[in-house]
Amino acid sequence: MPAQSHTRPGWRNEMALFLVAYLVYNLARWVFVGELPEAKAHAQARGAKPFARLTNVVADLARRHRSGEITATLEKLWSELGAIEGKGAIFTGATGAEPATSEERAFLDRHRSFPVRATGTLFGHTMETQFPLGLALAALSLSRGAIFPPNDPTGLEVEMSKPPTQIVVMGAGHWQGEGMALVEAIK
Repeated sequence: MPAQSHTRPGWRNEMALFLVAYLVYNLARWVFVGELPEAKAHAQARGAKPFARLTNVVADLARRHRSGEITATLEKLWSELGAIEGKGAIFTGATGAEPATSEERAFLDRHRSFPVRATGTLFGHTMETQFPLGLALAALSLSRGAIFPPNDPTGLEVEMSKPPTQIVVMGAGHWQGEGMALVEAIK
């Protein structure tokens, strides 16, 4: 008879998700803001200016056994992200895979005061690179003072009249894993 394991199922997936979030956060800090001491000194020496500041990255793994679990996880991540102001926007990497897309849409419906852009409407669904693509688009949008125009016939994407000061990049994986990042304009 095999020995019973007393570890929680899925811990390897959770650890991998944490490590990915940690690496993305630190890489983005180095690329976008140059907060690592060597990168900051090097960027200043060559006169480079940061596009935006990556303020926070949060990730979780919804159990996905019952309807609403992904939406609840996204709400939890939203509350952990930090102060989100009214001049913000949301960039989603929705894949179109169910049930993740419907639950992500339910989350977005609760946050209608934030203009939404779905990166998949312009670039298709790049799977693993969808979240970093959202980070890059958020940094560029903040540095230029405008998000890219709506390109969605369903009405999810609406115009944004004011320059954004914050953009939340979010993703709900087609199989598992949810994450959000708060990207802010440099003042």
